[in-house]
Amino acid sequence: MLGLRTAASVLKLHRLRQLGHDACLACTHPDLKLDFTLDGPHRLRSSIDFTKAMTSFNGMVHGGLLAFVMDEAMTCALMAEGIYGATGDLNLRYRKPVRVGPTSHITVSISQRHQRLFRLEAELRQSGELCTTAKARFMETTLLSPEERAKLQD
Repeated sequence: MLGLRTAASVLKLHRLRQLGHDACLACTHPDLKLDFTLDGPHRLRSSIDFTKAMTSFNGMVHGGLLAFVMDEAMTCALMAEGIYGATGDLNLRYRKPVRVGPTSHITVSISQRHQRLFRLEAELRQSGELCTTAKARFMETTLLSPEERAKLQD
């Protein structure tokens, strides 16, 4: 049991993006903004098409950009639960190169909660192959007023 009151909601995610994340580069950049669908009670998924401008060496997508979108996916998974969180640590494992062309698919889930500390896991696949995995710890931040929190429950 994760200790989360309700299942994730794309509506909650959308509302929190508007309330406190409206200037976030990852949430607003047209080539990077991830749109999510639910893939379980505490699990989201998204897709992204990387462009040539996002590559580094030998046509591979830049590892820093992969870290950026994985962190964004985990942040959004918390927002889908009605929680703002700040990244405490982020650990990635680059298993296979990600290339321009085939659509990449990201899944993210919340694996643990201990009071205000959350552990999340994400993976990025391309053409069915596991390319990048990430594990992170996030600390819940208090950015919402009681009135804003009530709006999320509507």
